[in-house]
Amino acid sequence: MDVLSLIPTHLGSQKDRFRASRVCRVWRRTLLQHTALWSLILPKGKVYIENLLERTKEAPLDIITHYGAPVGTTELLFPHAQRIKYLNFMYNCWSDVQRFSEANSGPLPLLYTLEINADVDSGHAGRPDPTTPPSLPLFTNAVNLKRFVLRSRKSPFLNHFVFPNLTTFKLSVAPAEEGFRAFRALELLDFLEASPVLQNVDVGIAPIISLEDVAQGRVVTLPNVKTFALGARNGAFSYKLAAHISCPSASSTSLTREGCAKDMIPGRDTFMFPTAASWNAIVRQYTRSPVEVVTLKIDPPQDFTITCTLAFRSLDMTVINFCLRIKGGVEDRDEFQMTLGEIALEAFSQASKTIQDHPLLPNVKRLHIRYRTPILNPVRLRSMADEAWRLFKSMGPLDELTLHGCDTRSWFAPFLVFQEFEYTEQPIALPLIKELTISHPLVVGDEEGCMAAIVELAKSRHALGIPFRRVTVRAEGVPAEMAEMLGPWVGDADCHEEPITRAHSE
Repeated sequence: MDVLSLIPTHLGSQKDRFRASRVCRVWRRTLLQHTALWSLILPKGKVYIENLLERTKEAPLDIITHYGAPVGTTELLFPHAQRIKYLNFMYNCWSDVQRFSEANSGPLPLLYTLEINADVDSGHAGRPDPTTPPSLPLFTNAVNLKRFVLRSRKSPFLNHFVFPNLTTFKLSVAPAEEGFRAFRALELLDFLEASPVLQNVDVGIAPIISLEDVAQGRVVTLPNVKTFALGARNGAFSYKLAAHISCPSASSTSLTREGCAKDMIPGRDTFMFPTAASWNAIVRQYTRSPVEVVTLKIDPPQDFTITCTLAFRSLDMTVINFCLRIKGGVEDRDEFQMTLGEIALEAFSQASKTIQDHPLLPNVKRLHIRYRTPILNPVRLRSMADEAWRLFKSMGPLDELTLHGCDTRSWFAPFLVFQEFEYTEQPIALPLIKELTISHPLVVGDEEGCMAAIVELAKSRHALGIPFRRVTVRAEGVPAEMAEMLGPWVGDADCHEEPITRAHSE
C-alpha cells in the first residue's frame, strides 16, 4: 500500500489524481487516506473545495486562488488558514489580497511561501482595485515566511510587507498602462533592510526607477545574501540603485539592463554599463577579494537583439555579471536609430571602458574576450582596432589572454599582410602576456593571412624580449606546420585543427 500511495505523487495535476482514485476500490481507499495528495487546492466551486478539504484532514495546505474563483468559495478556506503552507494569488487584484489578509488575522505558523501576481485590472474582477496603499500591513501574522514572490503592474506596496525571517525574495514590476509611472527605490531599500536573513534576491523593474528621498550615502547591507540579481530598463538609475545595496557575502551578482535601439543615439552616453562612481561603489559592496578574471562576451545578433555580458570573477570565485540586452536595431532606420552592428561596437567600446575603470584593474590576471559579430564596415573595423589598443594599453601583466571568435582583422590589424582597410598605427601595445589562446577566430578574408598574423605577433613579442610562454590555437584550417612556425618565437606552441561546434559558435 505504501508503494501504491506514492504513485500519484508522480502525476502532474490534480485532475490526474482524481482519475487515479477511480481505478478501483483499493486505489480509491488508499489514495483518499493519503492526505498529502490533496493539499493542492484550486478554488473552483463550493462542492469541489469542501470535498478536498475533507480529504486533506489536518494535512498542510497548498492553495492557489485567482480572480475567476466563484464568489464565496475563497471564504471556505478561512477556517483552515493555520494549515496553509503555500499560498499563491494567481492573477488577482490587490483588493483580493487585502481581503484575504484582513480575514485571516490569526497566526499563520505554517505559511512558508507567499506568491502574489497582482496584474489583473479591477474591471476583470468586477470590483474596485485600490489605487492607494492598504490601510493595514499585509500578512504580518506570517512570521515564518521564507519565500516571497511578488509580481505587479502597479505599485507593489512593499512598505506594507514585513517578513523578518524571509530568505528568498523575488520582485517583478511590469510597466503599467496608465497611472503608475515610476518605481520608488526607497520602498525596496526599506523592505530589504527589514529582511536581515535574506539569502537570495531577484528584482526586475520595468518602469522608471525613482531615487527620490533616498539619502545619498545610504547603503543597505545584506550580510547573508548569496545570489543577488537586479534587472531594469533604466540603465543609469539601476546601477545607482545597486550602489545603495551591499551584499558582501554574495557569490553571484547580476546586474542586467534592457533597452531598445530606437532609444539610443550614436555618440550620446547611454549608460550601457556603470559610470565610474557607481562602479567604485559596486566593487566595494559586492566583492570580498580582488578580481582576477574578466570575461567580455558579445553574442551574435538573434531576433534583432544584441546581448553583451561582462563578468568579473574574484579569487574566491565571487562573480559580478553586467548583462546588456538591446532590441530592435535594423539597417533600414530613421535618422538617429542605431543598427545592430553599431550597437555591438558601442557595447564593446563601453564594456572596454568599464574594464579600464575597474578600480583594481592591475590585479586582473586573465582576460577572456568572446566576440563573434563580423565587422563589415571599414570605419567600424578601425574603431574596433583602436578600442582594442586602448584596452590593452590600460592592462597590467596578464597570465592569460583568450580571444574567441574574434574578427582577426581588428585584433591583428598591424600584422596582416593583406587587409581590406588601411591601418598604419604601430603594433598594439600589448601588456606582458604569459599565455595566448586563439579559439576559432572569425576570419573575414584571407585565412592563411590570419595564421601568419599570429606568427608575426609572436615574432614581435620575441623581438621586444617578452615572448609568449605558450600560444594555443584551435580553429578550422590551421596549417599543419603552424606549431613549427611559432616554435622559434614562443616557449610552447599548441596548434590543432578543430571544427567549430554549436557550443563554439554561441
